[in-house]
Amino acid sequence: MLQNFYGVIQVKHYQNGRLRLQTDALKENEELEQEFLNNMRQLSGIHSVSVNSIIGSILIYFDEKIIESSFLYLIVLKLLHLEEEALKNKPGKVKKMLKQAFESVDMAIYNKSRGYLDLKTLVAGIFAFYGIKKLRQFPKLPTGATLLWWAFIFLSEGKRK
Repeated sequence: MLQNFYGVIQVKHYQNGRLRLQTDALKENEELEQEFLNNMRQLSGIHSVSVNSIIGSILIYFDEKIIESSFLYLIVLKLLHLEEEALKNKPGKVKKMLKQAFESVDMAIYNKSRGYLDLKTLVAGIFAFYGIKKLRQFPKLPTGATLLWWAFIFLSEGKRK
């Protein structure tokens, strides 16, 4: 089974000796398309290669006795200069959306407080306040101490990076 690299290259169809891939790298990029086609046609075991640059589709007919499909897939990644992009760790869409939301809230707090607070400092302050309150009410560990620890972590996290 050939692995998809979402947003980089995807296997649309694979059958013995026939592989269809989709990538945005070839969309309206004639220079890369010609370089890719020239290099692919020089490989032994490749019967034919065609590219649809409008939709970024690649269709390859090959001899599986000469070239294995997974090896061919790696060659395509290399020839399209996508190997680094495919193997790069990327955040998910939900993580990106949450980060943008937190950045917006952070900016709103910063502007509303006229530059005195940001989101991390506010949350750390809340944890510290409730941590001290809990320790005074119930001098048991770890509830109040845990909140104080979280406040410390929030305030010191920027120093570690």
